[in-house]
Amino acid sequence: MKSSKTLYVSDMDGTLLNSRSVLSETTTAKLNKLISEGALFTVATARTPATVVELMKNVDSNLPYIVMAGCATWDNRKKGYESARIISNSSIERLIGIFEKNGNNPFIYYKNGNQIVVNHVKELTAEEKEFIEPRIKTPLKILKTCNNLTVDTTLEGAMLIFSMGKFEALRNIADEIDKDGIDCTYNCYHDIFKKDEGFIDIYVNGTTKAAAIKELARKIGTERIVVFGDNLNDIPMMKVADWSVAVSNAFDEVKEHANEITESNDEDAVVRWIERDIENNSMQRKNKQHSIAYMP
Repeated sequence: MKSSKTLYVSDMDGTLLNSRSVLSETTTAKLNKLISEGALFTVATARTPATVVELMKNVDSNLPYIVMAGCATWDNRKKGYESARIISNSSIERLIGIFEKNGNNPFIYYKNGNQIVVNHVKELTAEEKEFIEPRIKTPLKILKTCNNLTVDTTLEGAMLIFSMGKFEALRNIADEIDKDGIDCTYNCYHDIFKKDEGFIDIYVNGTTKAAAIKELARKIGTERIVVFGDNLNDIPMMKVADWSVAVSNAFDEVKEHANEITESNDEDAVVRWIERDIENNSMQRKNKQHSIAYMP
């Protein structure tokens, strides 16, 4: 197979990863085969490099990962950030005030070289402990607790403010951010496993998976973008893609925005779809060449 002119981009949780939140052996093997044959593949995820690198460790990636919902890109071959977007200190102060007003203590993700330092108050809920502890057992991310959240000027700058809890409570925080006119971009979305629970991610204004995907496509000169997703924060990247695919376990609203619905994340849906797409494109080229060769 010749080098592809299609950029394939997949969300991770609920899409590329199965319901156990890992890459299956089938997906890993097939991805490596496709990449070795020239397929251009990467992931676009809200996760940080600290977990993406571990989850993708057996994949021979040939493109940077789009991480933190487009806030940064990670070059896995060079083991470092290729780019990162920083929230202003004034915006961080205003956002902390909104969270405190709503009785919510967010996690603030600061860049410190190729490491992320996550600031949080000392008291973590049981849910927060369950969420954060597996994610800080890596050299790429550490947790720093404090009595009160303030802007940490000892580090390079904050890339992300993140919190979890009841979706409706987080939606109220999002509404206050809008009302206060803070210059930022946020994603407020449901937990894929517990629909009444949710998350909110806050980035510097203009940060989206869609923008990062378009920039990557421009850099590598692809002619076609295909994306895969399952959750509401995947809709913007579906809108900028030439073709968008929702897995069968996706939210109904996501399916409505997709060009096509495929198998579930437990059926290696992404990699099997890419295989079929490459085969179909190859057959079309052969048929076109055959028609030209026998043109009277």
